[in-house]
Amino acid sequence: MKNMFLDKVLKFNEQNKLFSRGDRIVIGVSGGKDSVCLLDVLDRCREEWDLSLLVVHVNHGLRGEAADRDEAFVEALAKERGLPFYSEQVDVREVAAERKMTEEEAGRYVRYQIMKHVCIEKEYNKIAVAHHQDDVAETVLFQLFRGSGPRGLSGIFPKREYMIRPILFAERIEIDEYVEQNQLAYCVDDTNFDEKYSRNKIRLRVFPYVEKEINKRAAVHVAKAAHKIARQYMYIDKQAKREYMKIVHVDRGEYYYDCGEFDQLDPVLKVEVIRLILKNFSDSVKDITETHYDMLISLSEKAAGKRVVLPGSVCAEKRYGCVRYKMYIERREHIFREQCEMPFEGLVEVRRERMRICMDVIPRDIIQRENLLKEIPQKDYTKWFDYDKIKNGVCVRNPMEGDFFIMDASGKRKRLSRYYIDEKIPASEREKEIVLADGNHVLWAVPGRISAAYKVTEETKHVLVVMMTLN
Repeated sequence: MKNMFLDKVLKFNEQNKLFSRGDRIVIGVSGGKDSVCLLDVLDRCREEWDLSLLVVHVNHGLRGEAADRDEAFVEALAKERGLPFYSEQVDVREVAAERKMTEEEAGRYVRYQIMKHVCIEKEYNKIAVAHHQDDVAETVLFQLFRGSGPRGLSGIFPKREYMIRPILFAERIEIDEYVEQNQLAYCVDDTNFDEKYSRNKIRLRVFPYVEKEINKRAAVHVAKAAHKIARQYMYIDKQAKREYMKIVHVDRGEYYYDCGEFDQLDPVLKVEVIRLILKNFSDSVKDITETHYDMLISLSEKAAGKRVVLPGSVCAEKRYGCVRYKMYIERREHIFREQCEMPFEGLVEVRRERMRICMDVIPRDIIQRENLLKEIPQKDYTKWFDYDKIKNGVCVRNPMEGDFFIMDASGKRKRLSRYYIDEKIPASEREKEIVLADGNHVLWAVPGRISAAYKVTEETKHVLVVMMTLN
């Protein structure tokens, strides 16, 4: 059995190009039967394939002394085989609370984050984990019950970027036999039998019932169906990526497409293009439902200003002829407001760029009066104002209700909100704009219009110099 199983691993590797000669591989080892099997297999390949292996163990902090015992076991196992070892303890309950995840999700998240970090820091190029065919079947049912589409029903892939699964082909019974025949010691994790976890319910209750009452090879058939769906989905994904490259554009952290071009796509590709956009904001789109996708697709037919806020704080908004996706910041009264004492220096965010703002008041006797008008800079992010006309001091802040400009020498007013409409700045963006203001009188709507009332003239005695530079 030992040689047959190893031959299957090598054949599976050849088919899927999982590892190559000279690879440096991080192995995730919990101490359980599956990960011990994976470690043994790769260790047997080490010399022939010139592999460098690093054993990584993550202690979730959920099982007290039992978890510490597993960590010590894995460390001893690595030492026995002459392999480097790395472990880290994480409070998974705390992570779950912070990230609004289940403990099951949080555990998976921290494991992968730690393995990725170690892989990069220690200059390894692959991460191997011990998923097998029964895991595929459980995942497919779990995703099906959650309402997932073809991508979720594709199961688990043998390779995803630098993540590899060398024993994904194996049924659980094959792993049991390999571990027994090679007399491999392993740990038993009691949480694997705790039915408060969804996947445990599927493994412990659903599949045993189905295999007894319907088909004893049910798990195998589900895994094979997932493989077929995965091949079909890979074709759809390839077509979606082509369309994504054609129609999706990026602008300062926002992703957008022309509504006319998007509307020409097949409905299946519309969903997949949107999914690719959302992946720019988060690795996981598991909380995006079919209803969300329907709402996003219909946005292209809505009036400008309509928007959809998604789980994960991503917002899609219909603009003038396009739909734009961005991170959503919940509206708050006066997100930023700072009264400025001269000289002033601080940091502000101007249209998603972090800017350093510097202000100072320069007397007329320093800037020669006859050269004053000639020297006024015309750069967008440097402005001069007549400081003596400022009544309430200078405030750097977000826009407020009642803000206005003076448009010309006659004193004609224009509401700041009207200015933003004319400039085609979406309603959802206006609250995050930055202005310099004297009460409700706007000196400067950065980086655009300034008020005529504060322009420097021949009579100016003190000049307020405002400079903004990228930080």
